[in-house]
Amino acid sequence: MALGLELARTVTDGKIPSDELLSDISKFAIPGLFSSALPESVALPTELRDTLQGLVEPTHTALKNAGVMPMLKEGVEVAEQLPLLINEVADGARDFIPQNEAVSTAARRAYRARRTLILKYENDGIDESEDIAALLRESERVMRMKRPMINFDLQLKEVKGGHATPLLAPPLDIATRAEDLLGAQTARERLLYMEADETVDALLKWLEEGRL
Repeated sequence: MALGLELARTVTDGKIPSDELLSDISKFAIPGLFSSALPESVALPTELRDTLQGLVEPTHTALKNAGVMPMLKEGVEVAEQLPLLINEVADGARDFIPQNEAVSTAARRAYRARRTLILKYENDGIDESEDIAALLRESERVMRMKRPMINFDLQLKEVKGGHATPLLAPPLDIATRAEDLLGAQTARERLLYMEADETVDALLKWLEEGRL
């Protein structure tokens, strides 16, 4: 897997694999019975390497300008994290708690949603919506450097409630029966899901604006 990732990284950089990498790949790909017939190392002649590099560069440049190569490169960066994750699982890890710095870096580099709604609750003591919005604006600036014509719509909306508000709404059938018996306003107040309902309204409005 490590060899495959290294090869993918080289390709996305628009380069021809090094002699050392080619040697490692040949040893891995060819069974041991036949590998003894191979030279200890693979070495591309300089002239051949330069010719291949000249053939690769136009295609790499075209894919880069089209925005394809940056996406492939990001995919390789994500895949490079898999061996570490596999090792952690093999060692008995059950929880995945990324460091704040890692999350911030990933958000700046890889977040590509064109429309985003961030809901900030008035009484949320552990709210991080402002920090998230700042990270996503940085991500927008990074993406615009690569593709200037792309438009992003990032909205930060403050609504009533606290951190647990989205969890307070009762099941839909119970809420419907209560509203039929008590009226919508009274049911929402007594069952304590008035603020959760306002959250739903904010989401529906955002979806309608985007025609989603």
